[in-house]
Amino acid sequence: MLTELEKVINARRRIYLLRHGEISYFDSRGNPYELAEIPLNPAGRTQASAAGSALSEMPIDLVVTSGMPRTIQTAELVMEQLPGACQSEHVEALHEITPGDSFKSTEEGADLAFVNSMRKSLTRETAFLGGETFGSLEDRVIPAFEEIIARNDWKELMIVAHGGTNRMILAKILGGGLETFGKLEQDAGCINIFDLDPDGSFLLRLLNYTPLCPGKNSLRLSTMEQIYKTSLAPGRCENPPGGKT
Repeated sequence: MLTELEKVINARRRIYLLRHGEISYFDSRGNPYELAEIPLNPAGRTQASAAGSALSEMPIDLVVTSGMPRTIQTAELVMEQLPGACQSEHVEALHEITPGDSFKSTEEGADLAFVNSMRKSLTRETAFLGGETFGSLEDRVIPAFEEIIARNDWKELMIVAHGGTNRMILAKILGGGLETFGKLEQDAGCINIFDLDPDGSFLLRLLNYTPLCPGKNSLRLSTMEQIYKTSLAPGRCENPPGGKT
């Protein structure tokens, strides 16, 4: 007969939470992509393949993405290396927080306002770059996440989503709110791993692991700093393609 501890251990489930690989906001001709259509760039495909290699022995049986091309492509590159077939589906509520269209990179203080838009002085009423509020992000992501983990058709689950989406889920499992959200980073192609016990409690195993750069020696910029410097700094683009991460 199993002990109570053995029952808990046997019922424990694992969740792999990934951020999609790196993307470019402009195509090879310098034209901005539509936000819902941005694909992985070559570096992003390499990152996704590396994540697949890192997870190649994991018996993942359900894969969920936000349905955006960059998450689907990342999931496909990972799934190619998994040991067995698994079910795949999309949950639109897991899409990235939606920015506004009023940001101008030439305005005074625009650089700091942009790079701190996911980090400092966040409340439920704070609008991300003049767009969706963080309260709205929480109200759609957390119920969707809770619905997925309540299902009984998986033992090992992989979710491939976005920087803001992942931060919200991680803040939830860590028991924090937006203050915790602002202290988390999600590098392109990263892997987070946590366990779910039968009583609904979580145990974080791994946070923001990047297989190609485990020591983070070449990762010195935050996600938003990288976007600003490569796409939005004055002289590059006066009207950004939205700032989604």
